[in-house]
Amino acid sequence: MGDDTLIDQVRRRYLEVNGDHPMSEADDVYVREHFVEATPEAMALMLEGRLPLPSYLLSDGTPMVPAEHGRLAEIAGGVDRLHDWFVAFWPDDPATAEEEWGHYLSGQYVCLTEVSPVRIRMKTRRVAEASVAVEILRRDPHDPIGRGMLGQAVDGVLAVPGLESFLLPMTAYDRLRFGGPTVRETWVEAPRREFLTPVAPVWPLRTERLLLRPFRPGDEPALTEAWADEDYTSLLLSGTMNPAEVAEMVRRRSEPGDGTFIGLVAEHDGEVVGDSVLILQGTGLSEGEIGWTVMPRHAGRGYATEAARAVLRLAFEHYGLRRVVANLDARNDRSAALCERLGMRREVHRRGDFWSKGTWTDSYEYALLREEWLAQQP
Repeated sequence: MGDDTLIDQVRRRYLEVNGDHPMSEADDVYVREHFVEATPEAMALMLEGRLPLPSYLLSDGTPMVPAEHGRLAEIAGGVDRLHDWFVAFWPDDPATAEEEWGHYLSGQYVCLTEVSPVRIRMKTRRVAEASVAVEILRRDPHDPIGRGMLGQAVDGVLAVPGLESFLLPMTAYDRLRFGGPTVRETWVEAPRREFLTPVAPVWPLRTERLLLRPFRPGDEPALTEAWADEDYTSLLLSGTMNPAEVAEMVRRRSEPGDGTFIGLVAEHDGEVVGDSVLILQGTGLSEGEIGWTVMPRHAGRGYATEAARAVLRLAFEHYGLRRVVANLDARNDRSAALCERLGMRREVHRRGDFWSKGTWTDSYEYALLREEWLAQQP
C-alpha cells in the first residue's frame, strides 16, 4: 500500500466522521499553528482503529494531528495496551468509558490543548458545573454559589484547572462540522460575558456630603500636593510622586479597563478631598478589596468613612459581592479604626510579611461578608 493510497483512505474515513466542509485560509493557519502533519505510521494505525483519526484535513487534504498524537500509547506501554489503559479512567462506568474511547478515536477532541482521559474527564466536569451555574445565575446573577461554581468552571481555583486553561479557541470550520458554537464560545466566552464582566453603575454616587465619580483628566492639580508629601505616602503602597507621575496615575485610572478596578474621586462642594478604590477579584469575581485616602488638609472630617460606606454599598448591592477585604500597614492606626467603624473584622495580622520603603512591615487584613453588612443596615 503506497502512501498516496494510505492518505486517501484516511481522508475518506475522516470525511465519513466529520462531513465535507470547506476549510478557509484562516482555518489552515490556525490548524498549522496548533497541530502537525500525521506520519504514514500513524495513519496506518488510524485505519486499524488503534490511534485517533486526524483532527483536521487542511484545505489541500493534509491530515493533521496533535503534536503528541502517539504520546498516550507510549504512556500506556504500547499501542496494544492503549484501549485498556484509557478506559480504566472510568472504572465504575464501562459504557461511558467505551463511548469516550470512541470519541477519542474519532479525533474530534479538538477543543483540548491536551487530549488525554484526565483532560476529557476534567472538561466534562467543568462543563457540567458551568451549566448548573448558568441556570442558577439566570435566576439570581448575584447568587454566591452560582458565582463560585462558574468561577471554578471557567477560570479554575487552586488545584482545579478551569476551562480557560485547557480549551483551544477552535475554528470557523469547527462550527460547521459540529453544527454550532465551539465549546469555548459556549462555556467560557458566553458565560464570562453574561455573568463575569462587571457593569459599571450610573455615576456619580452621592452621599450626605460627598460626590464619588471616576477619575478624569483635570484631577491632577488636586492630587499633586498630597502625593509630594512623604508623611502622606508613608503608609501607602506607593512612594511620593512628582507632577508628571501623578498625571500618569490619573490617566491610567481614567481609562475604562476591564471593569475590575474601580477608582473613584471623592468631592465635597466641588473640591477633591480624597479617593477610594474597589478591586473586583476572587472566584467568580465574588470578592473585592477596598481602599481609601484623604488629602491631608481634609483629614479628620469623616470623609474617608463616608466614602468607604458608599463603596461598600456599591460592592454588595450593585456588584453583588459576597466578601470585601481591606489590606493595610499594621502601623496605620487611622485606617484600622476606620475598618472597625465600618464593621469589618480583623482576620489576619501578618508578621513581617511586607517589604515597604526599606523595611519589613506587619500587615492587617480586615473583612466583611455580605450578610454581616446587611445586618448593619437600618
